[in-house]
Amino acid sequence: MVMRISSIQAFNNGVSGLGRNYANLIRTQEQISSGNRILTPADDPVASVRLLQLEQQQAVLGQYKENLTAAKNSLTQEETTVTSVVNVLQRIRELAVQAGGGALSGEDRKSIAKELSEREGELLNLMNSRNARGEYLFSGFLGKTEPFTRNPDGTYSYKGDEGQRSLQVAGSSNVAINDNGKRLFEDVSNADRVVNALGVNNPALPTPPLPATTIAALPAADQRVFMSPGLVQDNQTFNSNFRTGEPYSLAFVSGKEFRIYDSSGADVTSEIPGGGAIDPLASGGNTINFRGMRFQLDVVLQPGDNELDLDNLLANTATPGAPGLNTHSFTLQSSPTEFAVNRSSTNNSTAVVAPAGISNQAAFDSQFPTSGIVLRFTDATNYQVFSQPVGPGSPAIASGTAAGPYPSTFSVFGADFTLSAPAAAAGGDEFGVQPQFQEQRSILNTISRLRQALESSPTSPAGNLGVRDEVAIALTNLDNGLGKVLEVQTEIGARLNLIETTEIDNEDVTLVNKAVQADLRELDYAEALSRLSFQTIILEAAQQSYVKIAGLNLFNQLR
Repeated sequence: MVMRISSIQAFNNGVSGLGRNYANLIRTQEQISSGNRILTPADDPVASVRLLQLEQQQAVLGQYKENLTAAKNSLTQEETTVTSVVNVLQRIRELAVQAGGGALSGEDRKSIAKELSEREGELLNLMNSRNARGEYLFSGFLGKTEPFTRNPDGTYSYKGDEGQRSLQVAGSSNVAINDNGKRLFEDVSNADRVVNALGVNNPALPTPPLPATTIAALPAADQRVFMSPGLVQDNQTFNSNFRTGEPYSLAFVSGKEFRIYDSSGADVTSEIPGGGAIDPLASGGNTINFRGMRFQLDVVLQPGDNELDLDNLLANTATPGAPGLNTHSFTLQSSPTEFAVNRSSTNNSTAVVAPAGISNQAAFDSQFPTSGIVLRFTDATNYQVFSQPVGPGSPAIASGTAAGPYPSTFSVFGADFTLSAPAAAAGGDEFGVQPQFQEQRSILNTISRLRQALESSPTSPAGNLGVRDEVAIALTNLDNGLGKVLEVQTEIGARLNLIETTEIDNEDVTLVNKAVQADLRELDYAEALSRLSFQTIILEAAQQSYVKIAGLNLFNQLR
């Protein structure tokens, strides 16, 4: 069977073939011009999908690179700032050691206090440092809030939070780019957690050997025994043993011996190495270790005192073991929680809120926010309580009333406060309250206390002992603070090392990504040029054959 092909069909087939060969040639020429093998997804659907995935990965790697740069800059600045903090703290420690010299005059101490004041201000500025974006380095998540402020009473408060900003620098790796000031400078273990008061008052005390259950404090003029604040040496022992038996009553029973009783009246003197015996004439005093704490006992005789009459001078007795009512005695117990109260500068009234102690310890421990509170008065007597830090949408966590007459006492979560005259509060008045827990003492507050002690302590024997005790507290706390800062400094170095290795890893992944993209996308020029030459020959042959075929028709055969 012979198939008949019309002239128009032959013409169309020829034009179609020419168009197809021309399109192939043009596509090859475009590939050569662009250098890409894939011009549209239809060219290679599988490779196109893979290229899309690789491009998305490349974009993520680009974001990781920007995050790594930002993290490196932030941590480098923080490391520089922390190094400066360490240098300042080391100088302050040197000044504290110097201030402990017993031969210093009052003017010498004031000179040291002046440099301490300058270093204190320098340290405050460093703790309030900002990064290149204007955010505070040590304020946690609250980058726009100044973290450390000085209160009117000379103490310092932390206004940031406990957050830690971080950036993702790899698929499953995040790096912290800052450290909050609470952890770095506030949560420093405080050795000064025990206070002592003159005199004892405990109905459970045994009589005898003590002359009474209540022994009054001696007048300052008759005081010859001085006890330092207790320094915590072992946290676990202190918390589990000392605190369970407080308050303790210490009384001298002779010129060379004292007795100590717990709150139940039990004699616990045997737990002290030496059993309560002291050397009253020791030049450096006597070190007493008891239930995780250490304190100093010093005897300072007055002019005209007879060293052979110590039983009478220290225990008011002629019979050792049977002290008189004027014996030297002390009460020892844990330091209570203190409060720093800030009055807002925008308050409409002159009212003042002041701390008045803790009336319900259990409620305070379970309910009072450790970060502090803000009291916001809605009118003259009613207030709302907010947990710090306070934001625009922060809800009130409690409310109450502080009605006159003034001073008026009111309680918030077990802590008592007074609202003082001359006037009631006004609507809109705010007062910030921050608890100063004795388990920790901020570095700035430690320095501030030492400076104040050097500025105000007299050069009397008792004043010298007070300075010595405050120096001992400051040195212990400064060592704890330096340890905390050096620990964070080490962590910053570890993060910078992580950033460095992650940068290398990401660069390697980027190179592999680009290589795979090149294999999928880029053109093999040798193959393409060969193909272009071949397609050119085909197109030329098609053109020539089309001309010849187009000239063939039946009329040509009839001529």
